[in-house]
Amino acid sequence: MGTVSLHAIGIDELRDAFAGTDAAVGRLRSLALATWPPEDRPGRGSLLSKLGPFSRQAVGAPVVRPEIPTGRDVDDVAHGREVPPDRRTAAWALVNAVIADTAWDSLALPADDRTIDDLDFALASAGLPSRFGLRQLFDRPTGIPVKKLPGMADGYVRRDRAEAMASAWTAALPDLAPSAAPLARRITQWLAGFPVWAASADEAGRPAPDLVVWYRPD
Repeated sequence: MGTVSLHAIGIDELRDAFAGTDAAVGRLRSLALATWPPEDRPGRGSLLSKLGPFSRQAVGAPVVRPEIPTGRDVDDVAHGREVPPDRRTAAWALVNAVIADTAWDSLALPADDRTIDDLDFALASAGLPSRFGLRQLFDRPTGIPVKKLPGMADGYVRRDRAEAMASAWTAALPDLAPSAAPLARRITQWLAGFPVWAASADEAGRPAPDLVVWYRPD
């Protein structure tokens, strides 16, 4: 089993977070510090010691953990540089932090290949065009410069496709097999939020949200 996560976020806005610009680097550093505050180490005195895992040369810095980003991880991810295999979990923690801070909404679902295939089959049997299936969301990679962990998959579709998908799923629901209906209804209800999120983005002067999806095994 694993998790399929759907996110309403502009794909270009997401990619820009790792573009290496001064604004992108500053934002990721601030976000990392807010997400993983440095530990208070009384008596150390120096500023470097208070930066915790975000300083590469901190005096008395804590043991580096695979899931907590270091200063080097933040720099590498912010500039789109490849991170060592043993730091990819921390790199993806940073991606998740960007998603949590930027996405208009997200939906996480326990799923595996069989879950996806069974749902798509039930939807197709109820008349859903195959181009709107859940697996088709993985056809176009997100293109962010962070290598995926083993077994991960990603993809995205633009906002108009997400809204068309919501309409198509809504039309298929009445004829859906009872076993597939709860999961399909949950996704459909979430997809219905795109017009509201798009309006909020327009008011905020931000890009309209696209539909970004990840699959990550447990």
